[in-house]
Amino acid sequence: MQKKVNDKVIVKKHVLVDENSPFIVTESFKIARTNLMFALASSEKKPVFFTSANQSEGKSTTCVNISSSFASMGSRILVLDADLRRPTVHKYFKLKNSKGLSSVLGYFNKVHDCIYQNVRPNLDVMTSGPIPPNPAELLTSKAMTDLLTALDEYYDYIFIDTPPVNVVTDSQLLNKNCAGCIFVVRRNQTKHSDITEGLRRIKLANGNILGFMTINPDLNKGKKYHYRYK
Repeated sequence: MQKKVNDKVIVKKHVLVDENSPFIVTESFKIARTNLMFALASSEKKPVFFTSANQSEGKSTTCVNISSSFASMGSRILVLDADLRRPTVHKYFKLKNSKGLSSVLGYFNKVHDCIYQNVRPNLDVMTSGPIPPNPAELLTSKAMTDLLTALDEYYDYIFIDTPPVNVVTDSQLLNKNCAGCIFVVRRNQTKHSDITEGLRRIKLANGNILGFMTINPDLNKGKKYHYRYK
């Protein structure tokens, strides 16, 4: 999140929305949650991945906070960090990242040993684990498909943080195992050409775009944070 102090913008990274957050923030995530529920109503697959065109556009923040919003209404949620190059999910929840997704896919650890349970009520987290030398190969492996199939039996929703689509191809490799993706853009930062290219890449890989979430910090209007979902 951001705030203005003495005409300077202070950026706070890895912030989780809670009961102390501004009403406009919590309410906007609730609206996004409702829209996403409708988008997933007819899907047989539960995993949803979050991506953006480029780095630092808010995909990880959006992923963990949407997950928390779903968990708050009683749904059993798993947050899965599949950004095996620059993982950040563990920082939001202040968790260790010594083992996680890469450990499971590499057959170094069992699944149940790599899931942090009830990090928040109804919300579990699997961090990325150690950064592997072959992230793309791991995400397309049979082990990844088997993992998501197994997790699908236990959780109501699985939300996956992935790398920016215009930077690496990792997020596109999950298309076959996911209901679709949420494309996160940041107002006054994400370029239209970058969005167009990102959408082209997702569609080229037969991805299903469930919707966009626009993070819209507008300090000039006196509001700390806006979120719009369309």
